Amino acid sequence: MRASAFMDTEEQAELRSTARKFLSRNAPERDVQIWDEEGSYPEQLYREIAKLGWYDMVADADEPVENLAGLLTALCEEVGRASSDLVALLNLNFSGIRDLVRWGTPDQRQTYSAPVLSGDGRFAIGVSEPDVGSDAASVTTRAERTDGGWVINGQKTYCEGAGLPGAVMELLVKVGDSGRKRDDLAVFLVPADHPGVEVRRMPALGRNISGIYEVFLHDVQLPDTALLGRPGQGWQILKERLVLERIMISSGFLGSVASVLDMTVAYANERMQFGRSISSYQGVSLPLAEMYVRMDAARCAVQRAAALFDAGLACETESTMAKFLTGQIYAEASALAIQIQGAYGYVRDHTLPMHHSDGIIARVVAGPPSVQLDFIARSMGLRAG
Repeated sequence: MRASAFMDTEEQAELRSTARKFLSRNAPERDVQIWDEEGSYPEQLYREIAKLGWYDMVADADEPVENLAGLLTALCEEVGRASSDLVALLNLNFSGIRDLVRWGTPDQRQTYSAPVLSGDGRFAIGVSEPDVGSDAASVTTRAERTDGGWVINGQKTYCEGAGLPGAVMELLVKVGDSGRKRDDLAVFLVPADHPGVEVRRMPALGRNISGIYEVFLHDVQLPDTALLGRPGQGWQILKERLVLERIMISSGFLGSVASVLDMTVAYANERMQFGRSISSYQGVSLPLAEMYVRMDAARCAVQRAAALFDAGLACETESTMAKFLTGQIYAEASALAIQIQGAYGYVRDHTLPMHHSDGIIARVVAGPPSVQLDFIARSMGLRAG
Protein backbone atom coordinates (compact mmCIF):
# COMPACT_ATOMS: atom_id res chain seq x y z
CA MET A 1 0.00 0.00 0.00
CA ARG A 2 1.34 3.41 -0.94
CA ALA A 3 1.88 5.83 1.93
CA SER A 4 0.34 9.28 1.86
CA ALA A 5 2.22 12.29 0.56
CA PHE A 6 3.26 13.09 4.12
CA MET A 7 4.71 9.68 4.98
CA ASP A 8 7.73 7.88 3.59
CA THR A 9 7.02 4.88 1.42
CA GLU A 10 9.06 1.74 2.09
CA GLU A 11 11.33 2.72 -0.81
CA GLN A 12 11.82 6.22 0.55
CA ALA A 13 12.54 4.96 4.05
CA GLU A 14 15.06 2.45 2.72
CA LEU A 15 16.79 5.07 0.57
CA ARG A 16 16.83 7.53 3.47
CA SER A 17 18.43 4.92 5.74
CA THR A 18 21.01 3.96 3.12
CA ALA A 19 21.90 7.59 2.49
CA ARG A 20 22.27 8.40 6.18
CA LYS A 21 24.61 5.46 6.77
CA PHE A 22 26.60 6.25 3.63
CA LEU A 23 27.06 9.90 4.60
CA SER A 24 28.06 9.09 8.16
CA ARG A 25 30.94 7.05 6.72
CA ASN A 26 31.86 9.14 3.69
CA ALA A 27 30.91 12.70 4.65
CA PRO A 28 31.25 13.06 8.44
CA GLU A 29 30.92 16.56 9.87
CA ARG A 30 34.66 17.07 10.33
CA ASP A 31 35.39 16.18 6.70
CA VAL A 32 32.62 18.45 5.41
CA GLN A 33 34.01 21.27 7.54
CA ILE A 34 37.48 20.78 6.02
CA TRP A 35 36.10 20.64 2.46
CA ASP A 36 34.26 23.90 3.06
CA GLU A 37 37.17 25.69 4.71
CA GLU A 38 39.68 24.56 2.08
CA GLY A 39 37.32 24.98 -0.85
CA SER A 40 38.09 21.44 -1.94
CA TYR A 41 35.91 19.13 -4.00
CA PRO A 42 35.39 15.62 -2.53
CA GLU A 43 35.86 13.78 -5.81
CA GLN A 44 35.98 10.37 -4.14
CA LEU A 45 32.62 10.99 -2.46
CA TYR A 46 30.91 11.46 -5.82
CA ARG A 47 32.66 8.42 -7.25
CA GLU A 48 31.16 6.41 -4.40
CA ILE A 49 27.74 7.99 -5.02
CA ALA A 50 27.95 6.88 -8.65
CA LYS A 51 28.74 3.34 -7.51
CA LEU A 52 25.60 3.31 -5.38
CA GLY A 53 23.51 3.74 -8.53
CA TRP A 54 21.52 6.74 -7.32
CA TYR A 55 21.86 8.43 -10.72
CA ASP A 56 20.19 5.42 -12.33
CA MET A 57 16.87 6.73 -11.00
CA VAL A 58 16.83 9.31 -13.81
CA ALA A 59 19.02 7.63 -16.43
CA ASP A 60 16.57 5.22 -18.11
CA ALA A 61 14.16 6.86 -20.54
CA ASP A 62 12.32 3.59 -21.25
CA GLU A 63 11.59 2.65 -17.63
CA PRO A 64 10.87 5.82 -15.62
CA VAL A 65 11.06 5.39 -11.86
CA GLU A 66 7.75 5.56 -10.02
CA ASN A 67 7.62 8.12 -7.21
CA LEU A 68 10.82 9.76 -8.54
CA ALA A 69 10.35 13.14 -6.85
CA GLY A 70 9.41 11.46 -3.59
CA LEU A 71 12.58 9.39 -3.65
CA LEU A 72 14.74 12.38 -4.51
CA THR A 73 13.25 14.45 -1.67
CA ALA A 74 14.21 11.73 0.82
CA LEU A 75 17.70 11.45 -0.64
CA CYS A 76 18.38 15.18 -0.84
CA GLU A 77 17.12 15.82 2.67
CA GLU A 78 19.61 13.32 4.04
CA VAL A 79 22.47 14.75 1.96
CA GLY A 80 21.42 18.23 3.09
CA ARG A 81 22.02 17.22 6.70
CA ALA A 82 25.70 17.15 5.76
CA SER A 83 25.71 20.20 3.46
CA SER A 84 23.34 21.97 1.11
CA ASP A 85 26.38 22.51 -1.12
CA LEU A 86 26.72 18.74 -1.55
CA VAL A 87 23.03 18.68 -2.55
CA ALA A 88 23.66 21.38 -5.15
CA LEU A 89 26.35 19.25 -6.78
CA LEU A 90 24.14 16.17 -6.64
CA ASN A 91 21.24 18.12 -8.11
CA LEU A 92 23.33 19.38 -11.03
CA ASN A 93 24.21 15.81 -11.95
CA PHE A 94 20.64 14.54 -11.64
CA SER A 95 19.33 17.49 -13.67
CA GLY A 96 21.98 17.12 -16.36
CA ILE A 97 21.26 13.42 -16.80
CA ARG A 98 17.50 14.11 -16.95
CA ASP A 99 18.05 16.79 -19.59
CA LEU A 100 20.04 14.32 -21.71
CA VAL A 101 17.33 11.66 -21.33
CA ARG A 102 14.56 14.13 -22.24
CA TRP A 103 16.28 16.10 -25.01
CA GLY A 104 19.47 14.33 -26.00
CA THR A 105 20.34 11.79 -28.67
CA PRO A 106 21.69 8.31 -27.82
CA ASP A 107 25.17 9.48 -28.85
CA GLN A 108 24.92 12.53 -26.58
CA ARG A 109 23.81 10.40 -23.65
CA GLN A 110 26.78 8.12 -24.19
CA THR A 111 29.22 11.01 -24.58
CA TYR A 112 28.05 13.25 -21.75
CA SER A 113 26.04 11.16 -19.27
CA ALA A 114 28.19 8.04 -19.19
CA PRO A 115 31.15 9.77 -17.44
CA VAL A 116 28.83 11.10 -14.72
CA LEU A 117 27.23 7.69 -14.22
CA SER A 118 30.70 6.18 -13.79
CA GLY A 119 31.80 8.89 -11.35
CA ASP A 120 34.41 10.40 -13.69
CA GLY A 121 32.44 13.46 -14.83
CA ARG A 122 29.88 15.95 -13.65
CA PHE A 123 27.44 18.57 -14.93
CA ALA A 124 27.25 22.33 -14.41
CA ILE A 125 24.87 24.92 -15.84
CA GLY A 126 25.49 28.44 -17.10
CA VAL A 127 22.54 30.83 -17.33
CA SER A 128 23.41 34.08 -15.50
CA GLU A 129 25.60 36.75 -17.07
CA PRO A 130 27.12 39.98 -15.74
CA ASP A 131 23.94 41.87 -16.68
CA VAL A 132 21.45 38.98 -16.67
CA GLY A 133 20.01 37.28 -13.59
CA SER A 134 16.32 36.54 -13.10
CA ASP A 135 15.51 37.70 -16.65
CA ALA A 136 17.20 34.61 -18.09
CA ALA A 137 15.66 35.07 -21.54
CA SER A 138 17.77 38.22 -22.03
CA VAL A 139 21.11 36.39 -22.25
CA THR A 140 23.55 37.91 -24.71
CA THR A 141 26.05 35.04 -25.00
CA ARG A 142 25.56 34.05 -28.62
CA ALA A 143 25.99 31.02 -30.85
CA GLU A 144 26.40 31.59 -34.58
CA ARG A 145 26.11 28.86 -37.21
CA THR A 146 29.22 27.87 -39.11
CA ASP A 147 29.91 25.15 -41.64
CA GLY A 148 29.27 21.95 -39.72
CA GLY A 149 28.71 23.51 -36.36
CA TRP A 150 28.55 26.61 -34.16
CA VAL A 151 30.81 29.25 -32.67
CA ILE A 152 30.00 30.75 -29.25
CA ASN A 153 31.13 34.05 -27.77
CA GLY A 154 30.14 35.60 -24.47
CA GLN A 155 30.41 35.32 -20.70
CA LYS A 156 28.58 33.45 -17.95
CA THR A 157 28.72 34.11 -14.21
CA TYR A 158 27.90 32.21 -11.01
CA CYS A 159 28.32 28.83 -12.69
CA GLU A 160 28.43 26.43 -9.77
CA GLY A 161 30.89 23.58 -10.15
CA ALA A 162 32.07 24.65 -13.60
CA GLY A 163 35.73 24.40 -12.66
CA LEU A 164 35.56 20.94 -11.11
CA PRO A 165 37.21 17.87 -12.70
CA GLY A 166 35.37 16.52 -15.72
CA ALA A 167 32.74 19.28 -15.76
CA VAL A 168 30.45 19.65 -18.76
CA MET A 169 28.41 22.85 -18.81
CA GLU A 170 24.91 23.28 -20.15
CA LEU A 171 25.01 26.83 -21.50
CA LEU A 172 21.87 28.83 -22.29
CA VAL A 173 22.71 31.04 -25.28
CA LYS A 174 21.05 33.19 -27.89
CA VAL A 175 20.75 31.75 -31.40
CA GLY A 176 18.37 34.12 -33.21
CA ASP A 177 16.84 37.59 -33.50
CA SER A 178 13.12 36.97 -33.94
CA GLY A 179 12.23 39.61 -31.35
CA ARG A 180 10.64 36.94 -29.13
CA LYS A 181 13.42 36.38 -26.60
CA ARG A 182 12.27 32.99 -25.36
CA ASP A 183 12.08 31.64 -28.92
CA ASP A 184 15.69 32.56 -29.66
CA LEU A 185 17.41 30.40 -27.05
CA ALA A 186 19.28 27.11 -27.17
CA VAL A 187 21.30 24.92 -24.81
CA PHE A 188 24.78 23.73 -25.74
CA LEU A 189 26.87 21.07 -24.01
CA VAL A 190 30.37 22.45 -23.52
CA PRO A 191 33.21 20.74 -21.62
CA ALA A 192 34.89 23.23 -19.29
CA ASP A 193 38.30 22.35 -20.76
CA HIS A 194 37.18 22.88 -24.37
CA PRO A 195 39.44 25.17 -26.48
CA GLY A 196 38.34 28.79 -26.17
CA VAL A 197 36.73 28.30 -22.74
CA GLU A 198 38.27 30.08 -19.76
CA VAL A 199 36.96 29.30 -16.26
CA ARG A 200 37.82 31.46 -13.23
CA ARG A 201 36.76 30.80 -9.66
CA MET A 202 34.94 33.71 -8.01
CA PRO A 203 35.68 34.50 -4.34
CA ALA A 204 32.44 33.87 -2.48
CA LEU A 205 31.01 33.91 1.04
CA GLY A 206 29.67 30.37 0.80
CA ARG A 207 29.19 27.39 -1.50
CA ASN A 208 32.92 26.75 -1.07
CA ILE A 209 32.82 23.02 -1.82
CA SER A 210 31.34 23.35 -5.29
CA GLY A 211 32.80 26.75 -6.04
CA ILE A 212 31.23 29.53 -8.11
CA TYR A 213 32.84 30.39 -11.44
CA GLU A 214 32.96 32.92 -14.25
CA VAL A 215 33.10 31.41 -17.72
CA PHE A 216 34.56 33.29 -20.68
CA LEU A 217 33.86 31.99 -24.19
CA HIS A 218 36.20 33.16 -26.94
CA ASP A 219 35.31 31.84 -30.43
CA VAL A 220 34.42 28.44 -29.01
CA GLN A 221 34.02 26.06 -31.95
CA LEU A 222 31.40 23.36 -31.41
CA PRO A 223 29.97 20.61 -33.63
CA ASP A 224 26.24 20.24 -34.23
CA THR A 225 26.29 17.35 -31.76
CA ALA A 226 26.90 19.84 -28.93
CA LEU A 227 23.39 21.29 -29.35
CA LEU A 228 20.88 19.84 -26.89
CA GLY A 229 17.48 19.60 -28.53
CA ARG A 230 16.86 22.10 -31.33
CA PRO A 231 17.51 25.83 -31.73
CA GLY A 232 14.66 27.66 -30.00
CA GLN A 233 14.05 24.97 -27.35
CA GLY A 234 16.40 26.44 -24.75
CA TRP A 235 13.68 28.12 -22.70
CA GLN A 236 11.57 24.97 -22.61
CA ILE A 237 14.55 22.89 -21.49
CA LEU A 238 15.33 25.35 -18.70
CA LYS A 239 11.71 25.65 -17.57
CA GLU A 240 11.11 21.90 -17.41
CA ARG A 241 14.36 21.41 -15.51
CA LEU A 242 13.58 23.97 -12.82
CA VAL A 243 10.49 22.33 -11.31
CA LEU A 244 12.15 19.14 -10.05
CA GLU A 245 15.36 21.06 -9.39
CA ARG A 246 13.54 23.35 -6.95
CA ILE A 247 11.97 20.37 -5.20
CA MET A 248 15.38 18.76 -4.77
CA ILE A 249 17.05 21.97 -3.59
CA SER A 250 14.22 22.60 -1.13
CA SER A 251 14.63 19.12 0.31
CA GLY A 252 18.33 19.75 0.78
CA PHE A 253 17.61 22.98 2.65
CA LEU A 254 15.25 21.07 4.96
CA GLY A 255 18.02 18.62 5.80
CA SER A 256 20.38 21.49 6.57
CA VAL A 257 17.79 23.16 8.80
CA ALA A 258 17.29 19.88 10.65
CA SER A 259 21.05 19.58 11.17
CA VAL A 260 21.31 23.17 12.43
CA LEU A 261 18.43 22.67 14.87
CA ASP A 262 19.84 19.35 16.12
CA MET A 263 23.23 20.87 16.92
CA THR A 264 21.61 23.90 18.56
CA VAL A 265 19.28 21.83 20.73
CA ALA A 266 22.24 19.73 21.86
CA TYR A 267 24.21 22.87 22.66
CA ALA A 268 21.29 24.46 24.55
CA ASN A 269 20.84 21.35 26.67
CA GLU A 270 24.54 21.20 27.56
CA ARG A 271 25.30 24.89 28.04
CA MET A 272 24.89 25.95 31.67
CA GLN A 273 24.34 29.56 32.71
CA PHE A 274 23.15 30.88 36.07
CA GLY A 275 23.00 27.34 37.39
CA ARG A 276 20.74 25.83 34.71
CA SER A 277 20.86 24.81 31.07
CA ILE A 278 20.01 27.60 28.67
CA SER A 279 17.37 25.35 27.09
CA SER A 280 15.24 26.00 30.19
CA TYR A 281 14.97 29.69 29.29
CA GLN A 282 12.01 30.54 27.08
CA GLY A 283 14.10 33.07 25.20
CA VAL A 284 15.99 30.06 23.84
CA SER A 285 13.41 27.28 23.75
CA LEU A 286 10.48 29.13 22.18
CA PRO A 287 12.29 30.47 19.08
CA LEU A 288 13.69 26.97 18.48
CA ALA A 289 10.23 25.45 18.86
CA GLU A 290 8.79 27.96 16.39
CA MET A 291 11.56 27.20 13.89
CA TYR A 292 10.82 23.48 14.26
CA VAL A 293 7.13 24.11 13.48
CA ARG A 294 8.02 26.16 10.42
CA MET A 295 10.47 23.49 9.23
CA ASP A 296 7.78 20.82 9.49
CA ALA A 297 5.27 22.99 7.61
CA ALA A 298 7.84 23.62 4.88
CA ARG A 299 8.45 19.87 4.63
CA CYS A 300 4.73 19.42 3.94
CA ALA A 301 5.00 21.99 1.14
CA VAL A 302 7.94 20.13 -0.39
CA GLN A 303 6.18 16.77 -0.13
CA ARG A 304 3.03 18.18 -1.73
CA ALA A 305 5.03 19.52 -4.67
CA ALA A 306 6.78 16.14 -5.02
CA ALA A 307 3.46 14.27 -4.90
CA LEU A 308 2.00 16.49 -7.63
CA PHE A 309 5.12 16.02 -9.77
CA ASP A 310 4.94 12.24 -9.41
CA ALA A 311 1.24 12.31 -10.30
CA GLY A 312 2.10 14.08 -13.56
CA LEU A 313 0.29 17.25 -12.48
CA ALA A 314 1.39 20.85 -12.87
CA CYS A 315 3.32 22.01 -9.80
CA GLU A 316 5.35 25.02 -10.86
CA THR A 317 3.61 27.22 -8.29
CA GLU A 318 3.88 24.60 -5.54
CA SER A 319 7.59 23.99 -6.20
CA THR A 320 8.17 27.75 -6.15
CA MET A 321 6.40 28.07 -2.81
CA ALA A 322 8.43 25.19 -1.40
CA LYS A 323 11.67 26.83 -2.52
CA PHE A 324 10.62 30.19 -1.07
CA LEU A 325 9.76 28.69 2.32
CA THR A 326 12.80 26.46 2.69
CA GLY A 327 15.25 29.11 1.54
CA GLN A 328 13.85 31.59 4.06
CA ILE A 329 13.88 29.06 6.89
CA TYR A 330 17.44 27.90 6.23
CA ALA A 331 18.71 31.49 6.35
CA GLU A 332 16.76 32.28 9.52
CA ALA A 333 17.50 29.00 11.32
CA SER A 334 21.26 29.33 10.83
CA ALA A 335 21.17 32.95 12.03
CA LEU A 336 19.13 31.93 15.09
CA ALA A 337 21.57 29.10 15.83
CA ILE A 338 24.52 31.49 15.84
CA GLN A 339 22.60 33.88 18.09
CA ILE A 340 21.89 31.11 20.62
CA GLN A 341 25.36 29.58 20.48
CA GLY A 342 27.06 32.95 20.72
CA ALA A 343 30.80 33.01 20.19
CA TYR A 344 30.89 29.21 19.94
CA GLY A 345 28.65 29.37 16.88
CA TYR A 346 30.89 31.98 15.28
CA VAL A 347 34.23 30.18 15.44
CA ARG A 348 35.06 27.48 12.89
CA ASP A 349 35.15 24.47 15.17
CA HIS A 350 32.16 22.87 13.46
CA THR A 351 29.88 23.29 10.43
CA LEU A 352 27.54 26.01 11.75
CA PRO A 353 29.50 28.88 10.12
CA MET A 354 29.28 26.94 6.84
CA HIS A 355 25.51 26.58 7.24
CA HIS A 356 25.18 30.29 8.01
CA SER A 357 27.06 31.28 4.83
CA ASP A 358 25.19 28.75 2.69
CA GLY A 359 21.90 29.74 4.32
CA ILE A 360 22.33 33.32 3.12
CA ILE A 361 22.57 32.27 -0.52
CA ALA A 362 19.70 29.77 -0.08
CA ARG A 363 17.21 32.57 -0.47
CA VAL A 364 18.68 33.55 -3.84
CA VAL A 365 19.52 30.33 -5.72
CA ALA A 366 16.88 29.05 -8.17
CA GLY A 367 15.15 32.43 -7.95
CA PRO A 368 15.23 35.22 -5.34
CA PRO A 369 12.26 35.74 -2.99
CA SER A 370 10.93 38.81 -4.80
CA VAL A 371 10.78 37.00 -8.15
CA GLN A 372 9.22 33.91 -6.57
CA LEU A 373 6.57 35.96 -4.78
CA ASP A 374 5.80 37.84 -7.97
CA PHE A 375 5.26 34.53 -9.80
CA ILE A 376 3.02 33.31 -6.97
CA ALA A 377 1.07 36.59 -7.10
CA ARG A 378 0.43 36.06 -10.82
CA SER A 379 -0.75 32.50 -10.12
CA MET A 380 -3.25 33.96 -7.63
CA GLY A 381 -4.75 36.04 -10.40
CA LEU A 382 -3.17 39.36 -9.45
CA ARG A 383 -2.59 41.44 -12.53
CA ALA A 384 0.84 42.42 -13.77
CA GLY A 385 1.18 46.09 -14.69
